[in-house]
Amino acid sequence: MKEMQEIQETLAIIKPDGIKNAIKIIEMIYKAGLTVKKYEVRMLDEEILKEHYSHLTDKPFYPKLESYMLSGEVILMILEGKNAVEKLRELMGPTDSTKAPKGTIRGEFGTDITYNAIHGSDSELSAINEINRFFNKKQKRI
Repeated sequence: MKEMQEIQETLAIIKPDGIKNAIKIIEMIYKAGLTVKKYEVRMLDEEILKEHYSHLTDKPFYPKLESYMLSGEVILMILEGKNAVEKLRELMGPTDSTKAPKGTIRGEFGTDITYNAIHGSDSELSAINEINRFFNKKQKRI
């Protein structure tokens, strides 16, 4: 008997380099069986980036990543669907866009490991934490 698929929510962020292809990316998301439950277009600030990337702030590449994520607007989205976390991860492709197959978001629209068009939660727990971080807290507006 086939295991039932669970309806989940996950967070996706169309990054500054992905904005120019946002319509195509969102179409890919819908074609994969996910829906956009809520979205917001905005600039991020250093404080939320340091919290979101807390596991990376001590890495030598973090300043480049932070500068990139502050360079333009992003689209924050709560996506919903059956096995949403796993489905989005598959649709995005590997973090390094140069290794992402054509037909994935990063394979189509990313250029490297930093400029990779989209972020998606990597687990159900991350999805809950990230949705709370970006949608349920009072955010400083820029």
